[in-house]
Amino acid sequence: MSRPLPAACLRLQRRAADAVAETRSLRGGDRALLMLSGGADSMALLSLVGAVDRRLGLGLVLTALHVDYGLRGADSDRDRRIVEHGCAAAGVPLLVERLRGRLQGADFQARAREQRYGLARALATGHGCNVIVTAHNRDDQAETVLYRLVKYATPRGLVGMRPRDGDLARPLLWAGAGELRDYCRAAGIEFGDDFTNATPAYARNRLRLEVLPGLEALNPRVAETLAATAEQAAAEAEVLAAATDEARRRVATATDRGDLAALDLTALAKESPALRALLLHQVLREALGGVLVQRRLVRAVERLTARTDDAGRVSLGRGLEAVRGGGVVRVRAAAGRHACAPATVDGEALVAAGEDGVEAGFCAGAWRVRLLPGAVVDREQAAAGAGFMGLDVAPRSVALRHPRRGERFAPLGLGRETTVARHLAAARVPARLRPLVTVLDVDGRAAWLGGVAPARVAESFRVAHSSVMTLHVVQEGT
Repeated sequence: MSRPLPAACLRLQRRAADAVAETRSLRGGDRALLMLSGGADSMALLSLVGAVDRRLGLGLVLTALHVDYGLRGADSDRDRRIVEHGCAAAGVPLLVERLRGRLQGADFQARAREQRYGLARALATGHGCNVIVTAHNRDDQAETVLYRLVKYATPRGLVGMRPRDGDLARPLLWAGAGELRDYCRAAGIEFGDDFTNATPAYARNRLRLEVLPGLEALNPRVAETLAATAEQAAAEAEVLAAATDEARRRVATATDRGDLAALDLTALAKESPALRALLLHQVLREALGGVLVQRRLVRAVERLTARTDDAGRVSLGRGLEAVRGGGVVRVRAAAGRHACAPATVDGEALVAAGEDGVEAGFCAGAWRVRLLPGAVVDREQAAAGAGFMGLDVAPRSVALRHPRRGERFAPLGLGRETTVARHLAAARVPARLRPLVTVLDVDGRAAWLGGVAPARVAESFRVAHSSVMTLHVVQEGT
């Protein structure tokens, strides 16, 4: 018979339940995939999620995932055993994935994180889970806010992590790392320590080991202050997003054929300067396929809208331009190019759709994009024009678009990179049809060419036995 939990542990469980009820980070009927490393935070997560489920009657269906990179020898084996024992005691099914030797590049922490989340999303889809639950805590939130403030010149960096963000849930953002460690000790929960967290070789470790202690000398509760700032910034960001959407409805005007957006200049001039900048940033970001829009580009378009003569244009890159005329500023394909608005699919929506995929209308055609677990290639479909691309992580966004001027592409099997134009010429695609070729863009890179051209996958998106997932695209009716 297990011993009763100390009062301090019961208090923490009540706080966890209150936080979940307030933020709705976990919701009734969620089928949740818990990401467990074996550290104190994740083992506390396993215990607290179970306690919250019992207290709130959420009816959660839990599965756990442990990713073993085998990078720390006996410590990696120890962490795996800790997770196995903890899940067995809690009655939670466990998936163990070994990815030894598959990390590349100097920034292995970032790459490990990408692989881990990509694998989690693929497995969540395969096991019917609708949400991935992580053990991020208040100290992690403070590190995230500081890191973004240092890296990015935008107040959006203050937003930090959200308790529920698409397919991710972070129910422990209210708790300090020390509290979770104390909870494990008091409750008799075994956990491991990762010695790589103590090395200053990585940026986030330096923030934790060097920067935050210095700030704590000024404010012992700096982590709580930063976490509260992130919460307030997130609330304000939602207000700004809503205000930007409303402003766009006020200034949007009828588009001509080929326009990606059209804004009435008289209506735009009535908006406040700050809201104008937010609105233009939103329009440019959408037109450019969701990429980070530099402030200088927004300012260039602002200057275009403020000109006294009703003329002028600004090159936006990626074959697009902003053009002023007739009291309207339009975002469109550069003159002389075939113009179709890119069809963008959000990565989270793609993951959530599972094998049913997402339908996207592009260039008068209907396409379906799917994310399939594992390495998948249907040679009959591929011969008929479908695309199959191997991925190790789920994409942030996928877009169907036309080729960009000077765009480069390394066709599978060619052994070298060439331009898309030269590849299409070598494939004997008529010159008049080359601007109509469909490019599948994965996070800003051309992964596949098709449509009016013979389908060809890029070398870097080859489906291999080690591929964690496969991106599948097909034109409906073909």
